Amino acid sequence: MHVCTRIRGAFPVVAIQPLIIFFSNLPRVQQTSRRRRRSCNIFAMVLLRAAAVSVAATTAVYAHRTTDFVHASTSLSVPGTASGASVPHSNSFASFSFEPAFWVDFFGNASNPNTLTFNVLKRIHEHGGNPVIRPGGITMDSMIFDPTAGDVVRTTSPKGAVYRTTVGPEYYKSWNNFPNGTKFVSTLNFGNESLAISKGLAVASLTYQSDKVVYLELGNEPTNYVKSRWNDSTANYVKQWKEYTASIDAAVNALPGSGLPQERWWASSATTDDSGLEVRPAALIPAGIDSAKQVGIYSIHSYAFSTCDPKRAALATIPNILNHTELVRYCDEEIYPSARAALDAGSQWNIGEFNSVSCSGNPNVTDTFAQALWVVDSELIYATRNASATHLHQGATLALQSNNQVNTPGANGSPGFSTYSMLYPRDSDLRGPARTLPSFLAQLFMAEAFAVGDTRVRALALPPPPPPSSSSLSAATVSSESFSAYAFYVKDRLSKVALVNMKPYYANSTSDFSVQIDLSAAAVAAAANSTGSQTLRLKRLTAPHVDTKNNSLTSWAGQAFPMGEPVGQMVVETVAKDRVVRVRGSEAVLVFFDDHVYGI
Repeated sequence: MHVCTRIRGAFPVVAIQPLIIFFSNLPRVQQTSRRRRRSCNIFAMVLLRAAAVSVAATTAVYAHRTTDFVHASTSLSVPGTASGASVPHSNSFASFSFEPAFWVDFFGNASNPNTLTFNVLKRIHEHGGNPVIRPGGITMDSMIFDPTAGDVVRTTSPKGAVYRTTVGPEYYKSWNNFPNGTKFVSTLNFGNESLAISKGLAVASLTYQSDKVVYLELGNEPTNYVKSRWNDSTANYVKQWKEYTASIDAAVNALPGSGLPQERWWASSATTDDSGLEVRPAALIPAGIDSAKQVGIYSIHSYAFSTCDPKRAALATIPNILNHTELVRYCDEEIYPSARAALDAGSQWNIGEFNSVSCSGNPNVTDTFAQALWVVDSELIYATRNASATHLHQGATLALQSNNQVNTPGANGSPGFSTYSMLYPRDSDLRGPARTLPSFLAQLFMAEAFAVGDTRVRALALPPPPPPSSSSLSAATVSSESFSAYAFYVKDRLSKVALVNMKPYYANSTSDFSVQIDLSAAAVAAAANSTGSQTLRLKRLTAPHVDTKNNSLTSWAGQAFPMGEPVGQMVVETVAKDRVVRVRGSEAVLVFFDDHVYGI
């Protein structure tokens, strides 16, 4: 955590339509009382949960032509080969970071796993993803291993500040509940400045799960440690980091069956904040952090917005988090210089922890459909900059992050789950019933985008806007500030195109901000370089409006996933022969140029 910044069942699908219509009207009829609105929303969620149970999902897929439109379309130039695209990406590109103090809340324990969370992970795997799990965040620097401990124990102050997270063998055994093939980063406490604690965690992780650990990480965001520890000296930090990692390596290498490669460490794990201590890759590499050739990945943390204080919270709005131009600027100015240093040194880099709004998100912004669009666009921006993975952070409010932050824990220090998370893993007084949030659907989008190994991606340039005298109505609406496009390649062939229309579309908008994108040139180029089908298909990520919060009303390819199980019939659209694709404001589509389409 960044401290600053349907097998069809007995009930037909239409059985839930009255409920959906009723709940979609709730925001318009529940405006007299916050308390009444909260109660009705909880009541609505309970009924929708019942509806989701009553209506099973169907595995059938049907296709329909996209609608014909009146306005002119914008032609998008898409190179037919991967020349100039990113490095190859695996289906683990879209990965996760989970705050370890809330491990049991999210995952349960070894013998009683959390059904909702594992439904969510199962869906991601089914759609082609294989996220790596980093049990990381600020509370990893409160972790200790106790061989006699049972479940993970979170020790907090009355106000919810976490100052110790005790893990035992059961914590590592709970990793067995994850989908087959899931790998983990073993995260080690550096904050307590105890080599014994750090080494104990590393040895325990490889004793119990040697086949699942792929990297080790020492400490979270050292830029936020007490200033007196290294006195803002990069050299002092590097010296102590190397002393710890050398000692831990010796202990780990002595274990029977240890199979970790020499380049096993994440390094840096720093924020973009100007704290005085410079430990991003651009500073660490010339300081000799990798003189022993043990760094596997340089990790950078990214939070472009924040609710850690009222001034920054005022900027954490839906229009701001969906400004593609500013997201690119933030990446290129705050993140990429250090990423470039890692790449120039012949190393990999990743986004080891990130989300839209630090200090647990912003209610009515990050718990809406806007967050799903933000996830898709942000992760693809980093993919085009050759990040090896992005680890989207999940957790709960931590009282020690800031003394004037917007979010607070629940009553008596109980979890106040972060509104930027993809789910609320269990019922809570503060967040209501356990359920997924709209941003979960972004994970299915990303899983399918990178489902085929060694996928390369590039950002696509939009055509210049037409002159003021132009009669074109559609092209003028395709703005780089609110629209982005990406091409995906497999074996040097165009496989997919993602179109993301981030123009906020609200219930009271006077336009739906639709754009029409002509992909005919791309289809010709793909056909010339392929022996596969000439049919273009697409899946649509959509919601009634950008600020929709009810995940029973949001959908990926026609299906909703309010409790992690699909509800409704999968819809795979067939692109018409004119190859024009319509994307409404606050929608994203994934267009498939080959037959690697989940569900068909």
